[in-house]
Amino acid sequence: MKSPIRSRSGNLPMELLIPILKDAAQLTFSPEEDRVDKDFYSTAVSLCRVSRLFRCIILPEMLRTVFLRDHGLKKFANALLMQKAYAEKESDLFFDYTSAIQKMWISDYRTSRSAGLSELMLNMTILHPVILAVPVLALGSGHFQLLAQTVEDAWTSHENLNIDHEYCPFPGKIQNLTVMSSSGSWAPFHKDQIKKIPLFLASITHLTCLPDLQRTSDVFRDISRGLTSPESSLLCWMGRIPWDQMTSLQTFSMVYPHLGPPFSMRSYIDPERGLDLHVERLNVSAPLYRQNPRSFPWGTPPFSITNPGEKNIRTDGLSFEVTREQTHFCRSFFSWETAWACGLTDDEGYKED
Repeated sequence: MKSPIRSRSGNLPMELLIPILKDAAQLTFSPEEDRVDKDFYSTAVSLCRVSRLFRCIILPEMLRTVFLRDHGLKKFANALLMQKAYAEKESDLFFDYTSAIQKMWISDYRTSRSAGLSELMLNMTILHPVILAVPVLALGSGHFQLLAQTVEDAWTSHENLNIDHEYCPFPGKIQNLTVMSSSGSWAPFHKDQIKKIPLFLASITHLTCLPDLQRTSDVFRDISRGLTSPESSLLCWMGRIPWDQMTSLQTFSMVYPHLGPPFSMRSYIDPERGLDLHVERLNVSAPLYRQNPRSFPWGTPPFSITNPGEKNIRTDGLSFEVTREQTHFCRSFFSWETAWACGLTDDEGYKED
């Protein structure tokens, strides 16, 4: 009988060590927090430094969800360059980040750009092959526009090098794309930026908008209470979607706090207090809307209020869902990252137990 493989950590058998390390590397998020803790990677990083064995076990778990905010974009770009150097030297320290990352969040565009647009573009150039391979991606409008420009530049360079001018696709694997609005603006798609990247958009099946609450809270409060139709509010967003390129799109969703009664506006607008609220998601059937936007069945208010934990199908192509869990909201200076990290903005937050 062969003896079990053992590690140098307390002489523990590998079959015990691996699940312990994987559990320690799991990133946990609480919907009660205003923002994801900036040091949530600290435990996993410390464990990676113990040994190469620990690093091989920890890295895949640590990289499942990646948050890039403030100056994190530059740090991650440097990490990718380091991995490239390891690969060229055939070092044992090389690890393929692309295969591990399942979800990625990119925010704080102004901070990212503080070092200069040229440096930010360089970082996006380094990152874009990894970003395009992430199944679930969330980023702000500014970062999306930079990503589109970076991909177009890479395509142009590739096309110029292709002597035979053969069609060489620049594919993307993003399935669930979430775009955050800024100062009430949601214009990530510009026709002059998507001419050469149809395959990047073609893989997306679910498109979600996270609105700026400072500008849109009153609008979505009335929608949440069933007092107004979402038609006029959503058309300005949906009118900018490049439907011809997004051939796989099945659902467009708008996510906002569930502002049904009882509701304390005073707490909601107070930046030092805030309010714990459920998350509501409005879903529009993309195939049905694409057929004829003018005849899409928005319905006529008043509507019944969707309660926490329920799904309300109002028409054939329009539905509302409200999460069972709550997260902390404040109309001013609010960040969606905690709600997104906890799955409250996508399908996971609305599934039945």
